[in-house]
Amino acid sequence: MTIIFFKVVFIVFIVIALFGFFFTRKFLDIQYRFFSWYYKLAGIEAQFKTKSPAVIKTTSLIGIVFLCFFYFAAMEDFEKKNQNAAAAATEGQKTEVTETINLEDPDMKTVYDFLKKCETYYLATVENDQPRVRPFGTIDLFEDKLYIQTGKVKNVSKQMAKNPKVEICAFDGNTWIRIEATVVNDDRIEAKQHMLDNYPSLRQMYKADDNNTQVLYLKDATATFYSFGKEPKVVKF
Repeated sequence: MTIIFFKVVFIVFIVIALFGFFFTRKFLDIQYRFFSWYYKLAGIEAQFKTKSPAVIKTTSLIGIVFLCFFYFAAMEDFEKKNQNAAAAATEGQKTEVTETINLEDPDMKTVYDFLKKCETYYLATVENDQPRVRPFGTIDLFEDKLYIQTGKVKNVSKQMAKNPKVEICAFDGNTWIRIEATVVNDDRIEAKQHMLDNYPSLRQMYKADDNNTQVLYLKDATATFYSFGKEPKVVKF
């Protein structure tokens, strides 16, 4: 809001300055019409009427140059502040997530935190004898179970219905995870709503009672964390 107000004020002053530069005599006439009472009261009416148009042009030109310099300097300052704020917010989010992940003694919550940190993971299914893989982004903890989400109309849902054995893989730049599990469909409204509450953007496409939204939890899962130079860490849940 502040930057919009600043731009509006800048445009108004630029228009006034340009008008004064290109239409000097008209500018003087308008100025006199609005402030004639003041000039008469101050006894400077005669001086105003004899004011040189060249003075107005010069003043307007100086004003335009000053306004442009001030505008671009202020915009650069706004941009730097926005970049610093965004960088600080991003760094704070990364620090918060990193602090909660303990790869030395991992558990199901560690798996959840890691997948949330990665934001995108890859889910592999099987269609007849053909492997299928695609990026996923939803992961949720509900009633001590790890849930994923999709739509029943999608091929991935149909593949998991025929063969519920899946694998998940994700990489954060240093460590990667592989999860093998069996997915179990949970058709309860509460489970679906919990997922949608944690991913508000999904509400544009899904509703808990729309007969399309599907959430599934991982059963008999084995998650293995890998990183170069370290022994793998295994979690079963």
